[in-house]
Amino acid sequence: MADTYRKVVIHRLTGEFRTATSIVETARVAPGPGEVLVRNRYAGVNAIFDQNLCRNTIRYVDVVPPYDMGVEAIGEVVEVGARVEGFSVGDAVTNVKLGAGYREYQVADAGKLIRVREPTPEILALMASGISAMVALERIADMKHGETIAVSAAAGGLGHFVVQLAKRAGNHVIALTGSDHKADLLRELGADRVVNYRSESLREVLEREYPRGIDIAYDSVGGEIFDAFLDHLAKYGRLIVSGHTSDFDKPIEDVPHPRAYHKLYWKSASIRAFQNPAFPQYFDDAAHRILDLYYRGEVRALVDPTPFVGLEAAADAVEYLLAGRNAGKVVLRL
Repeated sequence: MADTYRKVVIHRLTGEFRTATSIVETARVAPGPGEVLVRNRYAGVNAIFDQNLCRNTIRYVDVVPPYDMGVEAIGEVVEVGARVEGFSVGDAVTNVKLGAGYREYQVADAGKLIRVREPTPEILALMASGISAMVALERIADMKHGETIAVSAAAGGLGHFVVQLAKRAGNHVIALTGSDHKADLLRELGADRVVNYRSESLREVLEREYPRGIDIAYDSVGGEIFDAFLDHLAKYGRLIVSGHTSDFDKPIEDVPHPRAYHKLYWKSASIRAFQNPAFPQYFDDAAHRILDLYYRGEVRALVDPTPFVGLEAAADAVEYLLAGRNAGKVVLRL
């Protein structure tokens, strides 16, 4: 191992990933007690989160440059510190920690790592987006059997897991996408009704084909899709807010709509927000169960085939994801 390695840091708050970040050389640090040194092989790309970090608009983070970037990583243990049990050099491991991803090496708390069979991008997708989908559906949405579940951005890194887990639980799944190619992929994953919102009206589909309404609407897009979901909730329906990609970088819009309680009260319906870091108590259980499903071939982990190689490609990967061009999880190979 070399004495130094490279990582991506925010060096100034420009608001845009490409101009806000730079690659720096840093000294390799030996792991301390309870820690291991990991050679990262892949990093997960979370474009909106990354972009918001570059604007210092993540409410629970105060970004003071230079600030380490990247959240999800998978790789191999290359050095083990004192008082570490259960890990050896060569073990494949993954973790989710702010500042751990966009770097060639990381010193990690051994207690926060999950051992996996091999350091593949598919496992990386599971350990971030797959866990989020499972926790949100089971713990926040209170998913049951025989419900109608609609999913926006259904072919994305998170959405394709929501589709599969909802279908696996015995539900009818409506999957939203913006391209015919992604529509075919969603049908392969088991979606019962695919809505291409560029060629069909979501509201018309819901009014015509689902007059009873939606039991769970899983939305990470916001805007008009959120409005349509809200208006078409069933009795006891739950609208899960898992992001708002359509307007995250725009000024807050004042929308002249009736207040939400007029639409919710008579249905005993609800709007529930979900952000994975707010529910760490469910992480370990969900991680082991989603891995088990994957290893048994019951869940697919889709990784976008576009190659992004090296830290120099991080900005390209972020912009690719922000443009909505991906199908599955976008990863950076290190």
